[in-house]
Amino acid sequence: MTNSFQYGNQRCLEPKHSFPNAAWKLDNTMEIYEKELLIDVSILNLDGNSFKQIYVECEGDLDKISKKIMEIVETRGKLHNPITGTGGILYGKIIKMGDNYSNIKNLAVGDNIISLTSLALTPLKIDKILNIDINAGQIEIEGKAILFANSPLIKAPSNLPLKLLLAVLDEAGAAIQSFKLTKPKSRVLIIGASGEIGLMCAYAIRKRLGTEGRLIGIRSPQGDKDFRNEISDIYDEIYCYDVLKPLETYEKISKYEEEVDLTINCINTNGTEMLSILCTKEDGTIYLASLGNNYKTMCLSAEGIAKDLNIIAYKGFSKNHAAFTIQLLKENPKLIELLNQRLKRNYNAESISNNLVAKPNLENNILKDINLEEYVFNSFEMQKVLDNAFKVANYDCNVLITGESGVGKEILATVIHKCSDRNYLPSIKINCGSIPKNLLESELFGYEKGSFTGADKNGKLGFFELANGGTLFLDEVGELPLDLQVKLLRAIQEKEIYRVGGVKPIHIDVRIIAATNKNLKMLVEQGLFREDLYYRLNVFPIQIPPLRERTSDIIPLTKHFIKKYNQKFKLNKTFDQSSLDYILDYEWPGNIRELENMIQRLLISVDNNVITILDVAKNLQGVNQSQYKPSIDIDNRSLDEILEEKEYEILKLAKEKYKTTRKIAAALKLSQPTLVRKLNKHKL
Repeated sequence: MTNSFQYGNQRCLEPKHSFPNAAWKLDNTMEIYEKELLIDVSILNLDGNSFKQIYVECEGDLDKISKKIMEIVETRGKLHNPITGTGGILYGKIIKMGDNYSNIKNLAVGDNIISLTSLALTPLKIDKILNIDINAGQIEIEGKAILFANSPLIKAPSNLPLKLLLAVLDEAGAAIQSFKLTKPKSRVLIIGASGEIGLMCAYAIRKRLGTEGRLIGIRSPQGDKDFRNEISDIYDEIYCYDVLKPLETYEKISKYEEEVDLTINCINTNGTEMLSILCTKEDGTIYLASLGNNYKTMCLSAEGIAKDLNIIAYKGFSKNHAAFTIQLLKENPKLIELLNQRLKRNYNAESISNNLVAKPNLENNILKDINLEEYVFNSFEMQKVLDNAFKVANYDCNVLITGESGVGKEILATVIHKCSDRNYLPSIKINCGSIPKNLLESELFGYEKGSFTGADKNGKLGFFELANGGTLFLDEVGELPLDLQVKLLRAIQEKEIYRVGGVKPIHIDVRIIAATNKNLKMLVEQGLFREDLYYRLNVFPIQIPPLRERTSDIIPLTKHFIKKYNQKFKLNKTFDQSSLDYILDYEWPGNIRELENMIQRLLISVDNNVITILDVAKNLQGVNQSQYKPSIDIDNRSLDEILEEKEYEILKLAKEKYKTTRKIAAALKLSQPTLVRKLNKHKL
């Protein structure tokens, strides 16, 4: 029998012959192979990071959360959150065993089990979602799952609360690892002291330390104050500081505590790396107890301050970790009580969102902090777009930005890169439509020396290698020819490339942000774009609406460009109100790029310091005037009547602004006698 039946490779549909965790799509038909188990699933316990991301994306709406979970499973054949890259665990009953299943745990049909295998690599089919427990991050379902021969699982103990057990077993490896890393008489710090993981680690460490050594905890000051007293008997000291302000918190805690031998970081989000480093002594150890911590950032930060530390990343599976956790719970009824209290907290979308991302708005100057003051908007539509960009920046997943030409896709890609953990590494941009197709491969992947006539004698690095560790922005990705789409897909899946003329694979770590003004889904249906590549790129889609659908952004953008190019060209020109009204009524088929180019042209070409409606109209004469839709009623009215009304409005505005007929005539480029005649006609 082949190993694929041991590890589930036979279930991988896209790409074939991969491992289930890396596969984009699994076969979730419920006819089992001879070394598999069929499970009747009743509860899914989602990984904390995954559940929070889905909760925030769906704005806490239970119907939206249900639809999102069903969509992931229907698309991927597993509950593998493509944004966080994580899953969770399940509880259910064995309903069928394969003929050659290696039954080393003496299981039987009808046994209730808890699978310790991540949902990210478990074929799953959901028939119905019955209930969502927001506090526990658990989903009650009617459905089935497949477990492989080597999938770790345990019989569900009947003498412990099931929901609590599922919650702690999903990250139970942290407790046993903390126990193993703790040495007698050592000083240990837990960051995130009162969370579920922090409590489990604290009891495991205390079991190791006994009455010797010192166990210190840091918890958020926003938490339940009474809870601090309830956990004080397990810790020697607990401090309530903001862990996301590392320098401030370190200065406070260093007044009372020496640097520790071991730091356990239980915060399930990034931002606490430097605090862990500062609090840990030279040659000490830091253990990242969850997937939310950023191992790369911590290593680079330690390197940046020249501190030699033993940094240990989260370890998914540890031998006997489930048995250790169950025993820990049985030995400590107080721990069960504390964990149950934590699972009864009332979550809401705002509190979870604030825990994950800084809310993007104009007042908090986030865009100024990342040097992106070019991102100007006033509309709710663009606030939502920016909000999504900030959310996805925290997760190392691919993003597909769609929208018409000129809406600002490249600027949004820059926002995502600069707000991500890769912001200190390269951001390389390539327009797939502007490079000749015969050169695209060598530009993307580079080439070896002598690989073709005219090649540089030293060879050349491609954009993937130049962007290694950072972000690669592929604009107009819909222009890629099919043969290159295959190679791009392989680079994303395997995280390695081959240079043109090369035979040695080169490992790359690149985040892809793609953009297109085409309908990729339609191109897939037409056979012009690979479906598997589309799903790889479209992990987190962001659509930018055209300027005509967010008219409240037009005037702020106009004023921004006027100020920008006045400063650049050392000018001091303004636009009168009638010209701004005209700009607002125009539909802007070229979107922001067209608007910006027009402002530049007008500031350069118009001799007067005040730019009028006639200047704008004349400048746009070369553009399809069907895009101009004036905000006036044209039903049952003659053209002369409409023109008379518009002329009156323009003359009235000009009279209020310029006061004298000489100045009005100059602004409107009319002779003074003609102007006076028109003013008299309109009784102005």
